[in-house]
Amino acid sequence: MGNIFIIGAAGKMGKWFFEYFYNIKYKSNSIENINDLSVGKIFLYDIKEIEYSSSYKDVDIIIANSISESIKLSDVVIFCTPVNEIINIINTNADFFRSRSILIEISSVKSTIHRILSDISTDRDIVTLCIHPMFGPGASTVISTNKIISIPVNKNKSKLEKDIFNKIFPNFNKILIENPEKHDLAISVVISLIYFINLVFSKFLVELSDSKEFKFEDNLMEFFKKISGSTFKIQSLLSESILTDDVSLFLTLFINNDKSIITIKKYHQLFNNLLDKIEKKDQEFIKKYVLSTRNDIKKDIDINRSYEMLYKFLNS
Repeated sequence: MGNIFIIGAAGKMGKWFFEYFYNIKYKSNSIENINDLSVGKIFLYDIKEIEYSSSYKDVDIIIANSISESIKLSDVVIFCTPVNEIINIINTNADFFRSRSILIEISSVKSTIHRILSDISTDRDIVTLCIHPMFGPGASTVISTNKIISIPVNKNKSKLEKDIFNKIFPNFNKILIENPEKHDLAISVVISLIYFINLVFSKFLVELSDSKEFKFEDNLMEFFKKISGSTFKIQSLLSESILTDDVSLFLTLFINNDKSIITIKKYHQLFNNLLDKIEKKDQEFIKKYVLSTRNDIKKDIDINRSYEMLYKFLNS
């Protein structure tokens, strides 16, 4: 596999990829199916300080001062930066990529960057991987059942893309999505909408804490957690965890993904419709709403199993 160059190495996912390739380099006993992978030097670049690098006293771990010079020396280049930065770096440094090198980008929105990857893969002897790790930086780098989505870039190199993807990430649950539009539409539901709902939920709790009606507790958040059951516990845990992500991810999901606004508006319409019936105390409508939604979901999902899994998680 050769030398690795991680751009955006100071970020959480940049650190995750560093640890992943570092473990491969030194053949961690816990990582399976990597015997034919060989990592040389690992170059790290970021405009921010790469704080964790000082913990690794290794001549093969190099803090790069120049993107172009490091690209010239690298066989695999991984972008852990926002899409606009990826595009700028590729356009500025296209002539410096090695022949037969591998370019990997991991952004959450694919429509724009996919075209850039397709162009450089067509024009040059470069293999581009358009992937989306469906996990956060807290995921294990050793043995992973986590998912990585892959979107094919170049039809003429599709087998090569697949082979390289499987070789670099042998232990992951790999999912193929045929095109970037389908990816972005799906992500608008499974990530963008979830982030939107939980961001508003957290903001709502903050505003409650500042309101006169809830001044009966010094720490309202802790009070809610103390009296709540599993529902609030799960919801607050999710919303709080989401807030640890970088602001750039929220901007990418909400603004760069054109499909997100369509999805969020649809949710808003349903929200307003139900709220209107609640304000009118329309019991019959609400009853039918709950029952029809439950029955529709049950056509595809075993909701009793979901309930069991929820408590299994809470009790683990």
